[in-house]
Amino acid sequence: MVVPVIRRPSVAGYFYPADRAALAAAIRQALPAKTETIAATAVLVPHGGWAQTSAVMAETLGRIEIPKRCLLLGASHTGTRAHWSVMSAGAYETPLGEVSIDEQAVDALRRACPQLQVDDEAHVGEHSLEVVLPWLQTLGRAELQVVPVVAGSLDAASLGVMADGIAGVLRHSTGSTLIIMSSDLSHYLAQERARAEDESLLACIARLDGAGLLSQVDARQLVMCGDGAVACGLEVAARLGAGRAVQVAYRTSAETGGDPQAVIGYAGVIIHH
Repeated sequence: MVVPVIRRPSVAGYFYPADRAALAAAIRQALPAKTETIAATAVLVPHGGWAQTSAVMAETLGRIEIPKRCLLLGASHTGTRAHWSVMSAGAYETPLGEVSIDEQAVDALRRACPQLQVDDEAHVGEHSLEVVLPWLQTLGRAELQVVPVVAGSLDAASLGVMADGIAGVLRHSTGSTLIIMSSDLSHYLAQERARAEDESLLACIARLDGAGLLSQVDARQLVMCGDGAVACGLEVAARLGAGRAVQVAYRTSAETGGDPQAVIGYAGVIIHH
């Protein structure tokens, strides 16, 4: 029997406001004027601190429909495991309340993806998924459910197996699922080089070329914290028939007062049919 776990917030008050009212107000203030939303297959969003990334989050998530189910693919900052880690039951908690885990979807993905294992510990201090949730709670439905996955190690062969498994489950599931890839782009490069390197990464993302993204990161010796999560999400989106990737936002940490000689890149991309 699986015992439900409530994953408590670990970066509230650090990466985003910890007070419920302040957080809700900050999100509403950051969101763009009401506009027609897109039925997206997948999105790329960053997971840095509020000052650095809230504008990118708002410009991206504020333009799409948030369905009942979201598959979150996030980076691991607490130690990369060989397996990919999912919470199988319970909920993620934020200052805005709890978001329940879609247990049926998790079970289906575990059967289809041998590399995906239940590992609650991998989620305890990991911020890459947590920072996205308040936005989904604000923009999504009251019955919102998530499938939270922290990426593990990945090579070209395992990328294909993982993407095939996830795409197969989503293709035959009831209702729509939004894939959310949580990753920053290049890390700790000077501003000019960071923009150039990020442009090459975004070109791979625009082509939905997950394998190419991994190759680019390796060949250029880049630090991209969520490269595996993004590569997997891109390959799944392509298998589900998505054919268009629209970059809606891009910033670097230097633009919000960070060191221009050691910047982090942040982008928002919407992928749809």
